[in-house]
Amino acid sequence: MNSKIEAKIAQMRCENKPVKLIAKKLGINRDDIEAIIKKWINNTDDFLNDIIKNRKVKNPKADPGFIVNSIQDLEELLKNDDVLDYIAVHRSDYHDRLMDCIRYKIYRYLNKE
Repeated sequence: MNSKIEAKIAQMRCENKPVKLIAKKLGINRDDIEAIIKKWINNTDDFLNDIIKNRKVKNPKADPGFIVNSIQDLEELLKNDDVLDYIAVHRSDYHDRLMDCIRYKIYRYLNKE
C-alpha cells in the first residue's frame, strides 16, 4: 500500500480512531488496514524491546497522547519518560491505538536510515 495511505491510517490512529471507522472513511478493506498495522508491529518490536530493556516504569498510568501527537521528531519523543513508560506498559497490546501511532513513527524512522 502506498505511503500516503499509510500516513493517513497512522494519523487517524493517532486521533484515536478505530480500524472500522478508518476503513469506512478511506474506503479500504479492514483486513488491509490490519495488515499494515501488523507490518508496523513486526518491524518495530525489536526496536521497542531494545529501548525499554531493563526500564523501571515510574508512571504506569502515563497517557502521553498529547505529547505523541505534538512531537514529530522520534528522537525527541523517546526522551520523554511518560512516552517510554507508556511503551513499556503497552508494547504487547497490539490493539492499542496510541501504540500504533508510536509504532508508525518508529517505522518511518527505521525506514529512513
